[in-house]
Amino acid sequence: MMETILQTNIFEPILIEKANGSWFWDTKGNKYLDCVSGTWCVNLGHNHPRVIQAMKEQMDKLVHRSMRFLTPMTLQAAEDILLFFPHEYDKITFLNSGTEAVEFAINFAQKATNREKVLSLKNSYLGAYGIAKQYSYTSSKASDLKIDYPECDDINCNCLEDFNPLIEHIIENYSSELACFALEPILVSGGIHKPCTNFINELCKQLQEVGVLIVIDEVTTGFGRTGRKFGYEHYDITPDVIALGKAMGNGYPISAIITKAELEEKISPSNRYYAQSHQLDPLGAIAAATVVKIFEEEKVIEKSQEKIKQFNAFFQTLSHPAIKEIRSHGMLFGIQVQSYNNISSTDLVLQIKDKLLDEGVLIGYSVGKELLRLLPPLTITTEEREFVFQKLTKVFNEL
Repeated sequence: MMETILQTNIFEPILIEKANGSWFWDTKGNKYLDCVSGTWCVNLGHNHPRVIQAMKEQMDKLVHRSMRFLTPMTLQAAEDILLFFPHEYDKITFLNSGTEAVEFAINFAQKATNREKVLSLKNSYLGAYGIAKQYSYTSSKASDLKIDYPECDDINCNCLEDFNPLIEHIIENYSSELACFALEPILVSGGIHKPCTNFINELCKQLQEVGVLIVIDEVTTGFGRTGRKFGYEHYDITPDVIALGKAMGNGYPISAIITKAELEEKISPSNRYYAQSHQLDPLGAIAAATVVKIFEEEKVIEKSQEKIKQFNAFFQTLSHPAIKEIRSHGMLFGIQVQSYNNISSTDLVLQIKDKLLDEGVLIGYSVGKELLRLLPPLTITTEEREFVFQKLTKVFNEL
């Protein structure tokens, strides 16, 4: 049956039939705890009843309309999401995917500044195609504008002493050509790396002083994934444009870009024109608006703090010669694997993820990064966490 599907990915040899909360079931009735939240999308767990109910009610009214019209649901969702932000923004448009949102955000910055070049960090993943991919680590295209960065959690660090020359080099040589700095607050696909706070703060400050816009990619880090509403809150910066996606629809494909009217006004209406069939459709809008309400009313982020502590406490006890390093930030966890017992690190990554799947736990992995990833739903329960801890311990002990 799988032969009919174009092989754009490596698919596991099981078929998923249904899901609920932190779990999904295959067609044979086997149950798995989903520690990657779908594709890092269901921060509220699969099939959240409030999201499903809101979408069902909306489907009875209106799913799609001509792009020439707006709907009351879309306008209400726009207002709710803008109010959800810790900084004041007054413009939003809804799109379909994270890559589309980042592409739109970068293109918007280019038009607003009349500049073309984009600055990004090495190990960034900004999207699957176009400009977003060009400035991601997945692109083979070399660029002096994919820059190194210090990785540090110490606010009193001396990282700037080593990296000030790099900042000066960028400002002196590229600032007049740069449209934006496209930043992932935490480099998730790149290996769960957090750049030094002082470095990012200083770089963004100097870039904005010379008219370079700060575009933040919150596609993965947004909606509570880092322990705060948005990943950029871990820095002292005010973004100019923000790209959203993934958890915004809790499993339904919707994304957005957020910005300010003052930037919109710098672009002529004809140059601002963007038309896409499902842009601003009401079904995605109602899903996103409901997600925001759940976060606020059910205090999802506040409740996740204790869960983050419990995960970190467990990972401090998880020790094995095959583990090189464990990195975490909020509900983002990465286990860096190294060769062990004559088994290469790449083979170990595959072996561990397969053994965990056999034990009923789905985790993410990157062979190239020699990394195992866990991004569980923020709603994961105590019993579910203990199940994950037990299975991780068992699999590593049996290597």
